[in-house]
Amino acid sequence: MAIDATTSEEFSVEIRPGVCRPDWSAVTTPAARHALSGRMAARAGLLDKWSQALEPNEDLVWRMVLDLYAETGRPPRASEIAACSDIPEERMRVILHKLQLRDLVGLEPGTDAILYAYPFTETQTGHHVALKSHTLHSLCAIDALGVGRMYRSDVTVESRCRLTGRSVRVTIGDEGRTLCNVSPDGAVVWYDFAYEGGAAANSCCPLIAFFCSEEQLRRWLDQQTPSRHGVMLVMEEALEVGSAIFGPVLTVPGAVSEEESLASSKSRKALR
Repeated sequence: MAIDATTSEEFSVEIRPGVCRPDWSAVTTPAARHALSGRMAARAGLLDKWSQALEPNEDLVWRMVLDLYAETGRPPRASEIAACSDIPEERMRVILHKLQLRDLVGLEPGTDAILYAYPFTETQTGHHVALKSHTLHSLCAIDALGVGRMYRSDVTVESRCRLTGRSVRVTIGDEGRTLCNVSPDGAVVWYDFAYEGGAAANSCCPLIAFFCSEEQLRRWLDQQTPSRHGVMLVMEEALEVGSAIFGPVLTVPGAVSEEESLASSKSRKALR
């Protein structure tokens, strides 16, 4: 399903009943809207992967992977997910590979070991997110900024300017909604539109980065061959983009179902 910039302006996918991704209600600034629209237009392959909702068991496993990742500070093993979900381990492996085909997780080649599950990765990317009692690596700057809204939690993001190596620190409060502090105060984010090879983790994510100022970003862009296609975002705009992309991921409308309550209870018991 190829979508041009006009038709993709507010394109979203209903990932579960009543929950759409991205969440355009989180976007109030023209730059953030342009970033999301440009993302959709440039990444037709990603839209193809997102164009159909997951099966209920696939959706449950996707959310459980992310819940366990945050709870333990590491990617969960297939056996742990199976124990928490009452899904047989062999079926669990099949589901994990289906999630990889949708570019929601990445697996170690030839295995069912999780290498990354957006927004987190085991790779040293330089983007660190302090979430509750753990510090986790994120795949890119926008992923890092979206963590707070995804988990409805205050977070601290630490990274470095892609050009100078200078420290960049962002604290986010109000359950991921509000910037509390940005250091340096002129720090910005480059949001790259690249998408190749069926995975954002290996194409755009390495290029979506923090810079300590607009000037440093301009200097970096001048050095890039071929030239980059994307948009500069001030931190408030970047937070909106991260919130729109990741805010809906763990949202379940209405009351929690008996199945989800059971899975959550088993998750806590299994990890004690």
